[in-house]
Amino acid sequence: MVSFAFGHPHCSSHDSLALLQFKQSLSVTDYYGEFSVPKTVSWNSSSMDCCRWDGVTCDIFTGHVIGLDLSYSRLGGMDLSYSRIGVTIHPNSSLFHLRHLQTLDLSRNNFAGSHIPPNIGQLVSLVHLNLSNCEFEGRIPLEISHLSNLVSLDLSVVGYDVQLSREGFNTLFHNLTKLEVLSLSQLNTLSSIPMNISSSSLRYLDLVATNLHGDLPKSIFLLPNLETLRLSYNTHLTVSMPKFNWSSSHSLRELELSSTNISGGLPTSLGTLKALKLMKLSGCNLVGHIPESIRNLSQITQLDLTDNHLEGEIPDAFSNFQKLTSLSLENNAFIGPSPASLFNLTKLEYLSLRNNLLSGPLPPFTAIRLQNLERLYLSQNSLNGSIPSWMNSLPTLSQLSLGRNRFSGPLPEFKTNSLHLLDLSENQLNGSIPQSLRDLVNLNVLTLGHNNLSGEVGAQTFSSMKYLEYLDLSYSGLSWSSNKDDINTTLPRLSYLGLGSCRVKDFPGFVLNSKFFWALDLPENEIHGEFPKWFEGVSKLQSLNLSHNYLTSLDHVPWETMVVLDLQSNSLTGPLPSSLCRLSKLHLINLSYNNLSAEIPNCLFSFVQLTVLDLRANNFYGPLPNKFPENSVLIHISLSKNQLEGPIPTSLVNCTLLQLLDLGNNKFRDTFPTWLEMLDALEILILKSNRFYGPIVAFQTKSPFPNLRIFDLSGNSFTGSLPTVVLKGFKAMMNMDGHKSELGYYVQFILAFSVYTAADAALYADSMTLVIKNQETKFNKILKVFTAIDLSRNKFEGEIPKFIGNLNSLLLLNLSHNHLTGHIPVEMRNMSTLEALDLSYNQLTGKIPEELASLTFLAVLNLSHNHLVGPIPRSNQFNTFPNDSYFGNPDLCGFPLSNECGGNKSALSVEQEEEEPSFLSEMTWQSVLIGFGCGLTFGFAILYLIYRFQRPRWFIDFFETISHEMIYIANRGGRRRRNNRRRRQ
Repeated sequence: MVSFAFGHPHCSSHDSLALLQFKQSLSVTDYYGEFSVPKTVSWNSSSMDCCRWDGVTCDIFTGHVIGLDLSYSRLGGMDLSYSRIGVTIHPNSSLFHLRHLQTLDLSRNNFAGSHIPPNIGQLVSLVHLNLSNCEFEGRIPLEISHLSNLVSLDLSVVGYDVQLSREGFNTLFHNLTKLEVLSLSQLNTLSSIPMNISSSSLRYLDLVATNLHGDLPKSIFLLPNLETLRLSYNTHLTVSMPKFNWSSSHSLRELELSSTNISGGLPTSLGTLKALKLMKLSGCNLVGHIPESIRNLSQITQLDLTDNHLEGEIPDAFSNFQKLTSLSLENNAFIGPSPASLFNLTKLEYLSLRNNLLSGPLPPFTAIRLQNLERLYLSQNSLNGSIPSWMNSLPTLSQLSLGRNRFSGPLPEFKTNSLHLLDLSENQLNGSIPQSLRDLVNLNVLTLGHNNLSGEVGAQTFSSMKYLEYLDLSYSGLSWSSNKDDINTTLPRLSYLGLGSCRVKDFPGFVLNSKFFWALDLPENEIHGEFPKWFEGVSKLQSLNLSHNYLTSLDHVPWETMVVLDLQSNSLTGPLPSSLCRLSKLHLINLSYNNLSAEIPNCLFSFVQLTVLDLRANNFYGPLPNKFPENSVLIHISLSKNQLEGPIPTSLVNCTLLQLLDLGNNKFRDTFPTWLEMLDALEILILKSNRFYGPIVAFQTKSPFPNLRIFDLSGNSFTGSLPTVVLKGFKAMMNMDGHKSELGYYVQFILAFSVYTAADAALYADSMTLVIKNQETKFNKILKVFTAIDLSRNKFEGEIPKFIGNLNSLLLLNLSHNHLTGHIPVEMRNMSTLEALDLSYNQLTGKIPEELASLTFLAVLNLSHNHLVGPIPRSNQFNTFPNDSYFGNPDLCGFPLSNECGGNKSALSVEQEEEEPSFLSEMTWQSVLIGFGCGLTFGFAILYLIYRFQRPRWFIDFFETISHEMIYIANRGGRRRRNNRRRRQ
């Protein structure tokens, strides 16, 4: 820009030469495209009047250069590899000769590799300095704080990991007292904000993502002219908002504190900010209710309270928000109905209430005022009733998400075709697909899964949706009908098709017509036989789930592109094909519960990107190859229920990320692999029912397996004393507050390939087995708070170590069927979360410690077949255990035995000589779930969650002997009742 008057002033020759020399140090690139202009092109010696040059402003009286705007000037370049390279501002650059410069803007250029020179402090006349988005490196020089005339300073996104020292940060606020605008966004300060900010002129303060920590000074809220305060994404910054009036209440227009820590809840003083237009407080750990005073924010246009812990009902206080365009209250704990005033806002474009606890029906009126609404997200609540008709006639609505609620009734008739996303999944909708849904020709995403719909649909139903990318009808109740004309149906953009449990009988041939198709999800259907030959032509297929079908062969699978392959629970036979070795991109493979045989190909263990390997319950045999690669990313290895043999390959130590290793129910013969202690991330280790032998000794680390939560060595031939060193290493079983810990699940493997699948990403959850009452049931997901040790059916001897009492977060302990001697340690009283304890079939002596009566969560106890003596402890918990818990200990007395202490022994013990099964005699799901007595809360909560979210298959496997035991108990109970009847007769 050129400024002049009375003709125009002639540029100072000193300044012209300085600018030309500065230009010579610069280079120009085309990288920035059409929105940038190479302003320095007009700078040349043929016209020495620099006041006419682009980007130069001169003083109208003296001709000195007072303004230099080189923003978006394509400064920078490319090297021979087409990587961007920056230009360098030298410390003695002629730029710093422009001593009269008042405005300098170098933003949006590329100075990569260059530091901000300290000599910038020589430009003492600067009033405005903008170095944002310049890709500088290193530290911000202290000399910037010498520019005491600065009114605006913008160093936002100045470069990657550029730092401003604590001293420099404090000096800025101390020296630059004239500042009105300060933007340091994404500058690494690693500092706290000075406590004495008193700049009454400050209007705009942007310190977003600057690594601030400590407490935000209350003086910030006392700045009388503050209009914009942006402090978001400083996760270590604590904010206390004023409980009374704000000094800036008349001026503050923008308040952004997202991802900071706001102590307490929302103060009623927010209602005094009557000029406020934008408030973003997402992820601030807010608690409590939304204050009624919020109704006073009549100028607000954007309000975001996402990702907090707010609760109570949302106040019906939005009738004054007639300028509101965006409102997000998602991911909180709001209850009750959604307020009617929300659906009466004429300017509203975006509304999200998803993932709360809202209930009741939506307002039934015709929302003629929501004519500008574009995106409406109400998913993951408990809303019920029918979907109101007004919702389907909003003229501008492009995204409607109502999934995971309790809406019922038929699908509504759609009166607008503006929708791009429609999510009605996981409700209770019924009836057939309306014709009007077929007319939503602009849809990109359609999810109707997990409903109670009826009728048949097929490729022709959706043939008019040429923009459709994501279609999920899984578990919707709909039946998928195929015909020979499907191959001619074209959905050119389709990338994902989910038809789980839709009674699909044939492969959907129309997916061949989409060049972008990458995910096919057809579990629990009726597909028999082989893959069709044309299936090899689905050239971009990355995720394939055909689990729980009737496939018999792996021929014609497009192996080369496969990332996720789940074919569990089919009828696959024979060896794995050699073409499987072409799976260079494989992340997850699950071929469990088939009839595959032969040796496992070596290549399957050498894939460098493989994260989950699950080949359980097949007929694989032979040794495991010692082929695990260095830097393996394997998280889950499950090879149980095969015929594998030999030692465990030592190259497993390369799997440093491994969380689950299940080699149970095979024929491995080896000593305990102590070198597994190198796998610090390991959380589940199952070596049960193999041929392992010998003592468990010779560990190199002081605390092996610090993250282990499930440890199952049952059914082997281990000898020696119980592995105290191992038990001492189980830090994850100590001092874990199960009530407060996050109820996560083991090994959640997530793949999100597109924007539409991020929320519904492919999830791999570990599943394990438990046999109860002669029936094997498959359950998925193992709660992170579930902890268990099973060393039963081995040859361990010696005493139970006292240290075991330190495992105070252990839920289940099974040491039965060994040769343990000595007393039950009194220290076990510290195992406060223990819910099941089996010490049966050992040679334990002495009394049952009275202190065990304090284990209020203990729901199942088996001390049978030992040499215990004396009275059985009395407590609310112990009074619930049956006779079976104590059989085979003839010198025990007291309730529930008929053998009274100090009296004659009962003949009841005759029956005890019969051989009993091993674990937890009276163990049933009901007894564990109830938890009895004081153990109700945790016992019920944890195991109910296991049951509710599909019971864990391993949990069942952990108690696999219980089937035989239940039959024995039932038979014995029948005999006992018959004997009692005979006595009465």
